[in-house]
Amino acid sequence: MLNSSAFVEVSVERDIESIKAHESDFETAIHFAGFGKFQRALLIITGFIYATCAISTTTLSFVLPSAHCDFDLNSADKGKLSAMPLVGMLFGCCLWGSLADAHGRKITIVLSLLMDFLAGFLSSFDFKLFLICRFFNGFGIIGATSIIFSYLGEFLSVKDRDRLLSRLEIFWTIGTIILPGVAWAFLGQKSDDIMIYSDDSSQWRIFVLICSLPSACSVVLLCFLPETPKFLITKRRFDNAIVVFQKIYACNTGNNMKRYPVQSLEIEDNNNKLMEECDNSTSQRTFKKTVNEIHQLIKSLSNHQYLKYLGITCFADFGLMASYYTLVMWFPEIFKRFNEQEESGKINNITGLCSISHANKFDDTESECNPFIDRKVFLETLFISLSCIPTSVSLSFFVSKLGKKIILVYSLFISGLMAMALNWVGNTVQILALSCLFEALTSVLETVLFCVIVDFFPTNLRAFSLTITATFGRFGAIFGNLIFGILLDLNCIVPVYLFGLLLICSGAMCLAIPRNENYIVL
Repeated sequence: MLNSSAFVEVSVERDIESIKAHESDFETAIHFAGFGKFQRALLIITGFIYATCAISTTTLSFVLPSAHCDFDLNSADKGKLSAMPLVGMLFGCCLWGSLADAHGRKITIVLSLLMDFLAGFLSSFDFKLFLICRFFNGFGIIGATSIIFSYLGEFLSVKDRDRLLSRLEIFWTIGTIILPGVAWAFLGQKSDDIMIYSDDSSQWRIFVLICSLPSACSVVLLCFLPETPKFLITKRRFDNAIVVFQKIYACNTGNNMKRYPVQSLEIEDNNNKLMEECDNSTSQRTFKKTVNEIHQLIKSLSNHQYLKYLGITCFADFGLMASYYTLVMWFPEIFKRFNEQEESGKINNITGLCSISHANKFDDTESECNPFIDRKVFLETLFISLSCIPTSVSLSFFVSKLGKKIILVYSLFISGLMAMALNWVGNTVQILALSCLFEALTSVLETVLFCVIVDFFPTNLRAFSLTITATFGRFGAIFGNLIFGILLDLNCIVPVYLFGLLLICSGAMCLAIPRNENYIVL
């Protein structure tokens, strides 16, 4: 027993000496850094940031039914206003992606969250600036939403990556659960209950201000975390990467960071040629150099046959967000209309979302504008958010057992049929049940798509590919909101069936994704 134990110790010492004598790749370096306290703290902080993204992205869904009296909005106007943050996201996507690949993941996420906080803070004071501020809100938050996956994934080994990235979806669900509660507190009661303002129309401004605070808190938390070692290796900043690995090692093991065995690193093999093409690092970057860098990234995507896989994820995200994001933004409005028809006693003679909306259009012209939302709407929206818990909690399990391809294909097909079924429901209970199932399935799918992208692409193309995919997703969300807002009161059967068809086609596209769980194609 003693001889065997001594032999194992000698073998380990020889392995460590071998590691010290040779350059190590990322997987070897992160293996010796260990898995423990650091990764758990990292997941909590990045999860808080992702929950912040959920709150910021869906805040407008409660503002529209409450602020429509201030703005005198019809359905088409609400569609345009809800699309404004998405227009900002389109402009922000490529910028944040190129900044993240050039200057780092951490600083890019910090800047995007600061912009989101400032836009939300300013929009809470003067509703005349609301439209402009929501543009910059979308411009900012899309950076954190898409790059946070790359940030978390680049601290993890291959065997831990899918499991922890999938758990981010739990935090998105937490954000969507918190939001209806906050909205209920400020938008579901008369202003007599809120002493700091005497104006009924002021309550939505307080709500927007409160929803901007998590972005500021996220910036503070992120200051305690380092840049990703994988990005530092890609930029050949090996000494900085070694320091990060040493800190991870010390945090996980409790040992002195100087005892970390890896002393030299090597760049990823599949990045060598790409880095020669794309590395334009200088102390000062001009606009021309930034444009040239984006051109080189696109050229690299084409040259290394990544374009096919980027096309699949872009189309899938377009179809997913056109339906998912649009319906999420409009669910409070939809429930408000169903509740109003039920209270009027007319719903027994009406079946389907489109019939309800058509009947509600005529009732709105005769009723006085009311800035307050019925408490049933908050409860129904809360139930939808709670329905996402089982899928978000079990996502990492099903990813490991079934694979990302199976989850994407089947979930997109089923959710497409559910979207079409919205025109067949006859009461609030039926639409609530259908909405819960739809939200439970679709809410996790963009996370799965982003996990696929993290596997698809090498480090220096990963953030750019994430943001390009997110850009197409926001194109889809803009398209969905505009179409739904314009046609909801005119001929809503068109967008309802179109959303279902887009989801089914997205599922069909995902059939082309390779079944293996290592998607990087060399």
